[in-house]
Parts: sequence; C-alpha cells; structure tokens
Amino acid sequence: MSIFSKDPSESTGQKLTRLGMGAGLTIMGALHFKQDAVENFASIVPPWVPGKAEDIVYLSGVAELALGLGMLTAPRARRATGLGAAALFTAVFPANVYQYTAKIDIPGVFDTDAKRLRRLPMQLPMIAGALYITKK
Repeated sequence: MSIFSKDPSESTGQKLTRLGMGAGLTIMGALHFKQDAVENFASIVPPWVPGKAEDIVYLSGVAELALGLGMLTAPRARRATGLGAAALFTAVFPANVYQYTAKIDIPGVFDTDAKRLRRLPMQLPMIAGALYITKK
C-alpha cells in the first residue's frame, strides 16, 4: 500500500479539511518565495529567532509546501502531515504575536491593530483542523 492511495479510514470531513488545508499551505508556501512577500514575512520574524530572517522565511516556505503537497497527494500520510502542520502552526505563532506587539504592518492584509489582533486566535482552529486530519 502506498501513501498516495486512498485511506479508507478517512472521513469525508477529514478529507475536505485535508484538501482545503493542503491547498492553503501550498499557496502560502509558494508565497514565501515571492520577493515582495519575503520582505513582509521577514519583518515579522521575532528578533530572538536564531538565523537570518529571510532564511527562516524560506525554511518555513519549504515546510508549508512539503506539508501542503503531502496533504493534497498522500492521503495515507495524513497523520504525519497533520501533526507536521499542527507543529508548524504552533511554531509560527510567536511571529504573529510579535507582529501584533511590535505593530508591524503588512500593507493591505494586516495593517491595523484590529486586524493583527484578529489573526492571533485564528491559529487555534488551524491547529485543531490539522489534528482532526490525523484521527483514525
């Protein structure tokens, strides 16, 4: 049995969540390599994170692409991709907190305190969705 074959234990809800999350992660991961987006993402990397902010952006982009493509193409790897996504969403949360507390704008997206604050609790349903995918 291949990781790319259908997983008969996956519910319809899990499949829809996996595919939606996979598409979102793939799109966001690709954005990590778009030059003007790299600057925006790098601006919210907290200063205490070791390494160069741009390298962190590329690394997180690779992780998002890998997890997203895995979710889209490998139903039998949903436990690994779901746990990976939950870990990634948890790991990037400090960047969202830093963006809010340092009042860092991403023009047209997160450019007010209210928008930056609304972003913070959005991580919780994303983590929950990623964990939901993993259930057998």
